[in-house]
Amino acid sequence: MASPPDHLVDFGQLVRRVRRERDLSQEALGRAAGLDGKHVSEIERANRDVRFTTLLQLARGLDVAPGELLTRYDEQRRRSGRSRV
Repeated sequence: MASPPDHLVDFGQLVRRVRRERDLSQEALGRAAGLDGKHVSEIERANRDVRFTTLLQLARGLDVAPGELLTRYDEQRRRSGRSRV
């Protein structure tokens, strides 16, 4: 089985980190974002690509601006040396 693309791994790690910063379970984030907790788990494990609508839902559930979430993603990618998708 092929490894998931780096950009999905990085985004999943970011979602997990921000969720934990806010002391939310996957289920709680799912409820706040209008998603199933299993969907959140799949995103965090890089098993699911994220549509724009889902990104907006996650940002709302995490109580961050979508732009802030994307900025943090970009910063994480730069630190890892993977600044391109």
